[in-house]
Amino acid sequence: MKSINVIIPAGGMSQRYGESNKLFEKCGKGCVLTEALTPFLAFNEVTKVIVATHTSFFDEVMSWLSILHLDEDDRITLAIGGGTRTDTVKNALHSLTDDCTHILVHDGARPFVSNELIENVINALDTHKGAVSLLPLVDNITGVSNGVKALDRRDYRLMQTPVGFERELFEMAYSKATPALDDLTIIQRVYDGEIAHIEGDRKNRKITHKGDLSQYKVGCGYDIHRTERGDGVTLCGVKIPAPFSLVAHSDGDVPIHAIMDAILSALGEKDIGHYFPVDDPKYDNADSMKLLDVVMEVCHEKGYKVDNVSVTVIAEKPMLAPYINEMRARTSVRLGVSEDCVGICATTNEQVGEIGKGNAIGAYATALLSPL
Repeated sequence: MKSINVIIPAGGMSQRYGESNKLFEKCGKGCVLTEALTPFLAFNEVTKVIVATHTSFFDEVMSWLSILHLDEDDRITLAIGGGTRTDTVKNALHSLTDDCTHILVHDGARPFVSNELIENVINALDTHKGAVSLLPLVDNITGVSNGVKALDRRDYRLMQTPVGFERELFEMAYSKATPALDDLTIIQRVYDGEIAHIEGDRKNRKITHKGDLSQYKVGCGYDIHRTERGDGVTLCGVKIPAPFSLVAHSDGDVPIHAIMDAILSALGEKDIGHYFPVDDPKYDNADSMKLLDVVMEVCHEKGYKVDNVSVTVIAEKPMLAPYINEMRARTSVRLGVSEDCVGICATTNEQVGEIGKGNAIGAYATALLSPL
């Protein structure tokens, strides 16, 4: 039976990610690092998990392990990271258990690794001294070392972790290792035998830049305006004939107001009353679509974009069905999304309440945002 030690290289300083360390960004039940190591604990063959990181991060690692009660699992230990990935893995080798027969290496910045992928790598080690997880390329590629040269993507793969090797081969290769970007390079400097390759997982992405850790935000908004005698209402920028208008400081575009509040709510910002005060005369009869432009600027400044909005307009009259497509089209342009990312439904209030009496029109909206 295999006795597997898992090495989690986590010695980098996250220079490409930004000011914060990507390893400790909130993810799943814990942080990126804990999500990367936790799946390995489900395997009985795993007798040790070695987290190799910079000594300045030890306290934070231990804090996260404690929060998740992972500090109670004595299989987890810390090792000192090195100046390069190769040095980090070398340092971790000093912490192997005596009974270890195989080694898995998994990037500390890959928090979405699945049990199935881990199991496939482990099983491949039944028949091979090494196994790597690979993904086919989707984009075409070119070489640039000797000028631009077209390459056939069918001959290449993207390499993920975990990778796995027999302990004896792995230790021998690393005893002679000079810095390399991955473990396979180091192994193949001393070993020309067959390495098993299994299908990787596109969800198993490595967190490198800020946008890699998709942090979706969801917000909801609501607005309502009373009616008065008039010549029509404006909804999602579309003027719709009716024997009444909406009582409002601006043009009273109820669904757009709800969308704006949904976006601001998702961002953790104050509502539209803060941005466009009712006591400021410059917003008298304002075009709500132009106000939406301002909200979109706030959204982009905060580093987010709108992916999808869904709106329900509640009105006894007028009949909105003939105008829904134009409302979606105009709204999608201002949000910078395709029309199929804008959902607009219309319903009545079944003659219940002020809306049901025709004395008001209301709207609910939800918005989904993602990092730019």
